[in-house]
Amino acid sequence: MDKNFEPINKIYLSQTFMGTADESILEECLYVAQSYAKAENAIVSMGNSIENCSYCFYGGLADVLGLSLEERKAVIPSLYEDFVFSRANAEDLTHRHAHELAFIHYTQSMTPDERKNYVLGDFIRMHDAMGRWYQIQHRMFPLAGTPEGCYWLNMCVYTLCNDSPHTAKIINTYTGECHVLMNNDYEDILSSREKEVLQLISNGCLSKEIANRLYISINTVNRHRQNILQKLKVYNAIEACRVARAMGLLS
Repeated sequence: MDKNFEPINKIYLSQTFMGTADESILEECLYVAQSYAKAENAIVSMGNSIENCSYCFYGGLADVLGLSLEERKAVIPSLYEDFVFSRANAEDLTHRHAHELAFIHYTQSMTPDERKNYVLGDFIRMHDAMGRWYQIQHRMFPLAGTPEGCYWLNMCVYTLCNDSPHTAKIINTYTGECHVLMNNDYEDILSSREKEVLQLISNGCLSKEIANRLYISINTVNRHRQNILQKLKVYNAIEACRVARAMGLLS
């Protein structure tokens, strides 16, 4: 798994799961995932947050990208796919990180039945074994949640796509409403003070300089820094600045 997705991974794994998973729902969702792979020549990965694993199905895209037989595992011990991250453009992964945070922020207060009507759609450039690049559409479907409202089974579908423009969006498949992700979708993730602190960090300022400029204590600056890392689901200030730029939160 790409190290930059480890904090998001923890969001799913740290949920409080009660009781046991409904096997009939799991079987139904596995059938849906397999059907998408066949119908769309897609690579499909369905993450199981309770078991910390993903069930994978390989359509024609796997041949295009040159996935080896060793890579085409039916079950992988992770919610994220190394065969995607190892082939993906690093900048596009940064944007996918930001989009997934926005999707969680957008849907986390919904019930699982409401949430399953929403799909995150974005695009990732991926290369094959010969280094040739392809435009891949990525869609994430929260297929099933638990009775207490946790994200349980999230399905990611990867397909070849040459359409343009390539905009990230959240789609309500029940109503047809399409919400294109814009900078203001990320505005509420950080407070105005946290954005000020992060902007100064991005400008190269140290904690003491930030404290002097904002007339706050170094302890307060450090608390803001920790909050920023936690909210953006990253491990350090460099990654925080990278993700915030993708969100349009930094000038």
